[in-house]
Amino acid sequence: MYIIWGNSKEITLFKKQINEVYNPKVIQQKAVDSKFYTRSSKFLPIQFFDILLYNAAQSGQCSLSQSSNEIFDSFGITISKQAYDERFDDTAVAFVKSIFEEQLQKQIAGIVHPNFLKKFTRVRIKDGTRFDLPKRLKDHFKGFGGKNASEAGVCIQFEFDLKTGSILEIELTDANKPDNKDVSIKAENIKKGELVIRDLGYFMLDAVEKIIKKEAYIISRLNAKAKVYEPNGEEISFEKVYQWMSENKITHFEKSVLIGQKCKIPIRLILNIVPEDEYKKRMRKIESYNKKKGHQTTLDYKSRARFNLFITNIESEDLPSEEVYTLYKLRWQIELIFKIWKSIYGIDKVQPMKYQRFICTLYAKLLLLQINNQIINTIQGKIYKKFNKILSKNKCFKTLLIYSAKIRKVLMDKPNKINQLLQNIANMFSKNHWLEKRKGRINFIDIFNLYI
Repeated sequence: MYIIWGNSKEITLFKKQINEVYNPKVIQQKAVDSKFYTRSSKFLPIQFFDILLYNAAQSGQCSLSQSSNEIFDSFGITISKQAYDERFDDTAVAFVKSIFEEQLQKQIAGIVHPNFLKKFTRVRIKDGTRFDLPKRLKDHFKGFGGKNASEAGVCIQFEFDLKTGSILEIELTDANKPDNKDVSIKAENIKKGELVIRDLGYFMLDAVEKIIKKEAYIISRLNAKAKVYEPNGEEISFEKVYQWMSENKITHFEKSVLIGQKCKIPIRLILNIVPEDEYKKRMRKIESYNKKKGHQTTLDYKSRARFNLFITNIESEDLPSEEVYTLYKLRWQIELIFKIWKSIYGIDKVQPMKYQRFICTLYAKLLLLQINNQIINTIQGKIYKKFNKILSKNKCFKTLLIYSAKIRKVLMDKPNKINQLLQNIANMFSKNHWLEKRKGRINFIDIFNLYI
């Protein structure tokens, strides 16, 4: 069974995007604008960029010697590893970053099904992934330090729209920068009708307030330190709530509450009692942490630990309380993405190198991941229409890594072959790249079907 591709709108847009971003003339102009290319050289910017894409397709990072050999094999140019290393300077960073940023700006949105979570214009999911770096990079990216961590480390803050697969933000920060550091500022970018799904690390009361004022929606875990009040202003005792639910054999409950000692934000609070073994596990973890820090575990925290606590401003007729946790599980899709980045593409495997080469290499990795993400998104819609199935991103990314040499060739030399490239990849995907349902677990297939 094959996909009959034709000249669809998606193909036309994708061709245009590739031609605009990866055209040799465009690459050359970007090199000039960034001052990376100021005088004639046998090793051209398009060739430098091509080798970066080659390096990005390796699981891990290529050495300077490997890169020098590839330059000779691909272009017949002899360049020493020292000379190649010298090409990595601040202008090279500006050059590669400009290509990466344009690729993000010109993404093609891929909608799998128009009814998927149709109430929301976007479903924004954000998280950060961190990894250690060689110590020599500590002046550029600060790590956690300490006994078991490096002095250098980077965090990639990543946000995407689950409905289309489009990347909304990729930002590089110090590994030790808290996730919620700029969450209030970034809340300004959220628009009316969007759904924001957040983990505890991004919980900030002023950000929640801004999201609601923008007439957007939020589903979030409730921070253990956030004050919670009845509508009449009386502070809620979670110990009393737990006792009442236990006595009445209730495991799931929702209340209209106010959160925040100062702002008093009206919102829905959903409480799910956790199993006793999960409660004990939580308590062991927090007691161990507080012992190291010399803190005492408060009675309020012990009471809250009895629950999974979620907040949302979505009306109950649009999202019953029983489904809030189900929809929150969509946030786990970002963990799968980070797993792909690290286990398949080796984005966290960093050799000792100077800062400029590391940044160029990292942007090239992220660029290749973005290209492959675009290919998967472009094909997914066609696949679903024909087979009524969802693709496994893990399987697709693995195949695209193997296929990277052909993709690189088309991007650089044969943009007119994009149609055939996508046709071939789609046919491969349609054979055995399906997302499989796991017994006993609610996964993306179940949630997708529930919300179309």
